[in-house]
Amino acid sequence: MEKKIKELYDIQLALNATTILAITDAAGRITYANQKFCDISQYTEDELVGKTHRVINSGYHPSSFFKNMWNTISQGKTWREEICNRAKDGSIYWVDTTIVPSCNEHGKPYQYISIRHDITEKKRLAFELEHRLIYDAVTGLPNNVFLQRAVEGKIQQQEPFYLIKINIDDFKSYNESLGAEHADQILKRIGERLTTFLKEPSFLLTRTYGDEFVLLCKIHPNHIDTYIQSLFQLFETPIFHVDSDYYVTFCVGAVYYPDNATTFNNLIYHVNVAIEEAKRNGKNTYTIFQNEMLSNTKKNLQLKNKLYKAIQAKSFMMYYQPQWMAQGNLTGFEALVRWHDEEWGFISPAEFIPLAERTGLITPLGYVLFEQMLKDIETLQKAVGTHITISFNLSLRQFFDAQLITRLLDLCALYHIPPHIIKIEITERVATSNIEHVILIIQKLRDIGMDVELDDYGTGFSGLRYLTDFPINCIKIDQSFIEKYLTSVKNKAIVDSMIHVAHELGCTTIAEGIETKEQLQHLIEQGCDSFQGYLLGRPQPASYYEQHELTFDDH
Repeated sequence: MEKKIKELYDIQLALNATTILAITDAAGRITYANQKFCDISQYTEDELVGKTHRVINSGYHPSSFFKNMWNTISQGKTWREEICNRAKDGSIYWVDTTIVPSCNEHGKPYQYISIRHDITEKKRLAFELEHRLIYDAVTGLPNNVFLQRAVEGKIQQQEPFYLIKINIDDFKSYNESLGAEHADQILKRIGERLTTFLKEPSFLLTRTYGDEFVLLCKIHPNHIDTYIQSLFQLFETPIFHVDSDYYVTFCVGAVYYPDNATTFNNLIYHVNVAIEEAKRNGKNTYTIFQNEMLSNTKKNLQLKNKLYKAIQAKSFMMYYQPQWMAQGNLTGFEALVRWHDEEWGFISPAEFIPLAERTGLITPLGYVLFEQMLKDIETLQKAVGTHITISFNLSLRQFFDAQLITRLLDLCALYHIPPHIIKIEITERVATSNIEHVILIIQKLRDIGMDVELDDYGTGFSGLRYLTDFPINCIKIDQSFIEKYLTSVKNKAIVDSMIHVAHELGCTTIAEGIETKEQLQHLIEQGCDSFQGYLLGRPQPASYYEQHELTFDDH
């Protein structure tokens, strides 16, 4: 007997040393609390005995939680769960709890023994991991995991809602020019401004990807256009960061539940379709998803497959539009791509070039077109009987290809074409992407003998800075300015000033889109150096010039 008593005493010592113990009567009043219980709850045993566990109730659990507990233990069954309690000083702690009923000979509980272990640190780590899982580290906003849970909850409750995706235009340029740390700070400020746009507490703003935010909101379909337009107005004032203003533009896509989709994955797919449609329409635009857009998406997929095969087969043609000097001399041609598909016929560059840029096919396409141009140069030289230059437009992706200079030189060597007869055209979009790198590549192109022209000048926001910083030879005045040159006083002033400033900086000028003799004559009088446009010759294949003589006098 003494041995048994000692064994029970040893067990009690072990439990008291490692376990939070409490015993209650059948009504739940505490009859015993060990020191571990007193330590974690910060109550003395005298303060606990005679009380129920309501004294440490944190309010975290719903009443149904404890109702389930009592239903279980009152039947003489053991119950186990994790419980959040509140200590005397108001702090929260968590315990892994097992309640074992002590039953009389009739199976009715007369007391309950609670065995608990402190799991506060474990729960803190779990909450921290959960927070990292569902919240974005940069903006502090909920992330895509959180969004999916929220959307699926709305779907389960069959509540109508809109998903509005916001994709920031050209955010890559922020990372490249400012660095990731400053770009993240701008993202954070964008998130803060978007947060002020939440009209109702039930609206949810999330950051789901690097340059994308998604709004989950309950808006009537009749008001969605107005809501999105006010979103654009929110960013009419710039984001201020480190003594500088940054104007933010973006594309927006919107999808409606339940009309457009009934699952989270389909809603995301359809809002992405809407975003892509908005991007095709230009920057700072929005598109509300319509079911017929899916057929456009299917067509784009088919076009991508055709484009890939056409690149492999090199089944593109190059057309050449003549460029003339003011004195009437043919100075060269601009190379322009044409694509004829056996099934679809001629496919416009305006349709397949943006697709090639979005899919990354623009780089291999660019080299295929450059090679085709090199093949045609001998034909063009013989046809016009004079030395000419050929202008070739490099895309943004191809311009930043690490192998660009090597590939261009290798192709020129393969076809025995001296690089100095090639003029590389870059757009303002290329010029403003990564200034230091752009200057480096332009200089490398100049070093191998190629001139560099700034194409579509005046359509972007580069101003005069890039004329002074970049080692370019020529600027091309965009046809949108030439079109209104004689009908708009402002346009004429802009074009005339472009010509003057370019000359002062040592650059030549070429006006594109010349369609009337009056435009041509006035531009000659202003000192513009070269011209191209339908008045002076439409784009034609190289073979055309073998059979047709080109003269400036006809114009």
